Amino acid sequence: MRLSHARHARAKPRYARIGIGVLAVLAMLTPGVAWADAGFDNASWQGCYNAQAARDSGASFSITKITEGTDYVNPAADCQLQANRAAGLRIGAYGYARPERGNSPEAEADFFNAQAQARGLVHAGVIPFLDWEPPASQRGNTAWAKRWLDRVASYWGTKPIIYMSASTISAGDWRAVAGADYGLWVAGYPRGYTGERLRDPGAPPYSVAPWPFAAAWQYSSTGHVPGVGTAVDVNWWYGDAQTWAKYANAPIGTQPNPVSPSPTPAQGAPVGDASSIATAVIRGEYGNDPQRHALLGNRYDEVMAVVNERLRGHGGGTGSGVYVVRPGDSLSAVFGGSWPTVARINGLRAPYTIYPGQRLSTGGGHGGGRSVTVRPGDTLSGIAARLGIPQSRLHGYRSGNPGLIYPGETLNY
Repeated sequence: MRLSHARHARAKPRYARIGIGVLAVLAMLTPGVAWADAGFDNASWQGCYNAQAARDSGASFSITKITEGTDYVNPAADCQLQANRAAGLRIGAYGYARPERGNSPEAEADFFNAQAQARGLVHAGVIPFLDWEPPASQRGNTAWAKRWLDRVASYWGTKPIIYMSASTISAGDWRAVAGADYGLWVAGYPRGYTGERLRDPGAPPYSVAPWPFAAAWQYSSTGHVPGVGTAVDVNWWYGDAQTWAKYANAPIGTQPNPVSPSPTPAQGAPVGDASSIATAVIRGEYGNDPQRHALLGNRYDEVMAVVNERLRGHGGGTGSGVYVVRPGDSLSAVFGGSWPTVARINGLRAPYTIYPGQRLSTGGGHGGGRSVTVRPGDTLSGIAARLGIPQSRLHGYRSGNPGLIYPGETLNY
């Protein structure tokens, strides 16, 4: 983030001035200096975890997914935030952008703001982030991203940071975003998808122009973080607690207000209609069993009955192999990582528009009906070679990205 002189010269009325010079802050944010530390980011995949063990292993911060689009909230966010706060981790919160769904950036920003406010995250020493990973057709839509950032900045009283891969930087003209003082959290994995850990990775080996530097670097998605997991996104923050406070526009050590966690499984979490929850399950937002069972609690059987009905191709009461589109559906939301196959079967092409009442052939839902469980260190191409099948036959990876699969998830072929 380009921390301007004007930004540091005036403090917001509600906060005391933080006594640190502009040059000192910039020095903290220069990659490779001592003022830096390690942390991780998390979404529903990690479930409720042991943040104290992560802290004891060297983590100083955690950036938690709060929302996606305009209708999804990370079901594990509350217990994750509670754990982070109890362990004394610095806290970030992010919204995952879905411009390809036709959502306005203001609608997505307002949804993120409301969910963050409900969890005591606004004006509480928390840095807001925008996760920018849309499809290629939207990757260069920098105007959409800036409008989201502007909306959140106005609500929070501080500048969000935008996350994107190093390759996405070249997909659009980001000068307006960088010039408006929105910092960069860059992602790039020079060591590939091998095991990693919390460590000092040095400076990102990528050009980050038009930003003068990256505020943070996600250097691996396969980090081992004790208490959290063995395939965790690990990050290096080019700054310390004081720098974090500057980005959050809050006094050092400010903690989010305590919030009541979502209902526990014993109380019947999550809330909402079974159809909407089933859509989130199919998208992979509740992970795999046993995590999925724990997050769905006493609604597991009810929701999984809807999931299984859809995946068998009986959605809407039609014959086997046909799904009837419901209002609000999208291919990726209903079919997860196998949506390209469904699109191909039905002759759909970009922008892959579907309509309520439309009947989609699912090809039986899961190809040949066989499955394989991802092992640590697996790649999609490696699994395909092991099975002796084309990689294109593997479906159901929850990220929707063939370069990102997780140990323990089940793939179909």
